[in-house]
Amino acid sequence: DTLGTINYNRLRIGVGSEFGKGKQVDYVLGEWSEEEGAQLKERLHKLDALIRSFVLSGVAITMNQFNGT
Repeated sequence: DTLGTINYNRLRIGVGSEFGKGKQVDYVLGEWSEEEGAQLKERLHKLDALIRSFVLSGVAITMNQFNGT
């Protein structure tokens, strides 16, 4: 409502699909395994670069650079 439009860019980060039907909430809100925690630490530098690109370079460049990585 504040923006006066529903058309704005959103930054979404996927969570995968390793959950059964109707179990997405449990998957998203569940505890991380040790392996997932280690992967997160490894990827924080990429997340920082992704956010900077999104803000400074825009959606198209960011999508081309980061989608699928």
